[in-house]
Amino acid sequence: MKISKLKGQNMNTKSPSVEKRGKELLERQAEFVYNGARIAAIAANAPIIPVWWAEREEAFKTQFLKVIERQMGDQRSKSPEELHGSWMQTYFTMGWVYSEKYDREAKTHPDLVPYDDLGQLEKDKDAVFVALCEIARQWIYDLSPLPHD
Repeated sequence: MKISKLKGQNMNTKSPSVEKRGKELLERQAEFVYNGARIAAIAANAPIIPVWWAEREEAFKTQFLKVIERQMGDQRSKSPEELHGSWMQTYFTMGWVYSEKYDREAKTHPDLVPYDDLGQLEKDKDAVFVALCEIARQWIYDLSPLPHD
């Protein structure tokens, strides 16, 4: 029996069942990274604690899955500074703006500033995010049997 180890691979394949498994794997990796970052924010007593993954709106999940897909591949951001810049661009694209106060409904966020202007806690949160992505890339994978063609 052939075993697949779909580790950080782009799942653009012919087989719908393999493609579905790749999508399910990406979703598991995304949920792990998101909720892990949430728990890290709680542990650090951060001023902004994201809601659980299950409570996020679909538009957010869609963009987050794209970030995680990139982070699972060869084009991943390896530095917190680079990842923060990508995060800012994504949030600006979704209509968020800078404000000293975080407000999910109004789409305002105090971290929409250049990386060098962040406080140490926010820089550390970005570093934790990069580390969580690397954990997901290396150790969250699929070991189920490949389907027969």
